[in-house]
Amino acid sequence: MENSHTPLAKFTHWTFTVLYAYGIFKQVDELEELEDVSLLNFEIFFAIVFLVIVLLRYFYMKDVKTLLGAHDQMRKGHLFIAKVTHRLVYFSLIMLPTTGLLIAGLLAADIPGMQAAIALHEFSAFLSYVTIALHVAASLYSRYKGEGIWNAMVPIFKEKGKNNSELVVKLEGIEDKIYSFIEDKIISK
Repeated sequence: MENSHTPLAKFTHWTFTVLYAYGIFKQVDELEELEDVSLLNFEIFFAIVFLVIVLLRYFYMKDVKTLLGAHDQMRKGHLFIAKVTHRLVYFSLIMLPTTGLLIAGLLAADIPGMQAAIALHEFSAFLSYVTIALHVAASLYSRYKGEGIWNAMVPIFKEKGKNNSELVVKLEGIEDKIYSFIEDKIISK
């Protein structure tokens, strides 16, 4: 049974993670900053590189089994949540540089629509914060439970097996109710 992502999948995952963090920390605060042509050109270059890496990873990963590395069979409700979250992460990470490039294009062409482009860019940033936080929280939770998924992508703090603590058993009971609801009310429709 396949239990780990390929080196390329891991490399692109962690590469765009680093690029995303860099982009957040060095982000442009005011539109006027982009009047500096060298900064504008760098932002355009950065957005294109980021977008290419995200798209390459998306097309490379789109047919890979979701929750690769899991020790047990995953419920359809769990898979549904994981797939929706991953798709929202990709959507936000594609929209972020795309709307940034739209802003650069509107600025360069001096045409209307800047407020709408900025609003879309800010929404994309917000969506990326939320979906990535959900992804990280789910990864940490899965690692705590010892499902095996963590080990498939993360090279450090390897899981040592399933956690059968009383807390995990209670949490899994809650999860089962959520997965049953999703399977009965959403997936089966």
